[in-house]
Amino acid sequence: RWRFGRVVDDRVVPDPNHVHVDGGFTKGRLYQLVYTAIGAPLHGLGIAALRECVSWLKHGDAGEGHPAPGAIRHAYAYGRSQTGRLLRTMIWDDLNVDEQGREALDGVLANVPGGMRGEFNQRFGQNSKDRPFMMEHLFPFTDLPETDPTTGAKGALHQRLDARRSRLKVMYTNTSAEYHRGDASLIHTDPDGKSDVAHGRNVRIYHFAGTEHGLGVWPPTDSQPAPADPTGAMDRSQSVRNVINYAPLLRACLINLDRWVRDGVEPPPSRHPRRDDGTAVQPEALAAVFDRIPGANYPRHHAMPRRLDFSTLPPKHGPGWGTRVSAVNDDGNERAGIILPEIAVPLAAFTGWNLRHPEIGGAEQRLAFAGSTLPFARTRKERAQSGDPRPSIEERYRSREEYLARVRAAAVGLVTQRYLLEEDVEVCLASAGRLWDWLAVV
Repeated sequence: RWRFGRVVDDRVVPDPNHVHVDGGFTKGRLYQLVYTAIGAPLHGLGIAALRECVSWLKHGDAGEGHPAPGAIRHAYAYGRSQTGRLLRTMIWDDLNVDEQGREALDGVLANVPGGMRGEFNQRFGQNSKDRPFMMEHLFPFTDLPETDPTTGAKGALHQRLDARRSRLKVMYTNTSAEYHRGDASLIHTDPDGKSDVAHGRNVRIYHFAGTEHGLGVWPPTDSQPAPADPTGAMDRSQSVRNVINYAPLLRACLINLDRWVRDGVEPPPSRHPRRDDGTAVQPEALAAVFDRIPGANYPRHHAMPRRLDFSTLPPKHGPGWGTRVSAVNDDGNERAGIILPEIAVPLAAFTGWNLRHPEIGGAEQRLAFAGSTLPFARTRKERAQSGDPRPSIEERYRSREEYLARVRAAAVGLVTQRYLLEEDVEVCLASAGRLWDWLAVV
């Protein structure tokens, strides 16, 4: 039994700001409560305010208090996670045209939103919600028209932009975590995940292979403060968190976006898992690789967002969407997407999934947002003792110098393809050197 209330002096007192469950909550479990709400706050003005602020920056004059009229020609928006979902919602609602009919933003870089939108422009919307079976997993997902074979629904995320021939340039970037969350692949496949779907000429889609939702966790640890939790609660995973920092790829995306808008220079091609080359696979397919790696603990329960029928509340659950993830090689590293030098020349497997530690409950569930670092054995002897089928570090590289030379070559290759800035080659080398000192030094 549950009620709105909280415990005061061992008694449950009514309180509309707290939820109480008799017997207490169970760690690691999601609860869904259905109730009639009152007092809907005003929603949607935030997006309109963003649009008008950007328009003022570009077109405002001194009489309106603009400090540098005419100085700003182009405006770009970067959104990460929740704000990335906000940008997808803004695009869906086509709220990028100001009151004078001018395009506000010229470019959008939406990072790690997956295929989600958000409750940013609806009655009783809860902006922070991003868990399964919520209103974020709503059709359509792709920017160009698609049809849901189950319901017959048709649509496109960019349909309103394309109808008015908008020139807005958009980059969607995701990590392995959004793919294993179950929704990222939907932005470039059909709803059942059976075939690839092309994107429009003003869109690029990039998968940052072998990364977790955030920019990697360093120093290496299995514990982190729980996201957006004011109580200071700690998340803990069964494996060490993913340590790869993908910020260099974002910097290249920003430069490419700027050149695309200002000079018409096309950015490098999209890179993501694909059905036609066998790199977009069902999550269960990865078990064959990770079950051979000692201590990997590959999940047995995989996220599968479902079609929802909101004609009743709570909504009826329909068939699942066609979730796909990147295929991996024998080391456990992903084959599709933009592969950072530290992963192309590996010392470990780097994943977008990690299981919850029994200490925080739900030990068979994925820890939201978290990836793993699964190191190779240092020596042939250690590998034989552990039963790890992957070649050890000493079998792969004769020295730290050889390892770093190969990392440099991989970085230069990405620079040539424009997925990495030349100035970030040294950043990748520093990161790789740090990994070597942690994982390879006996």
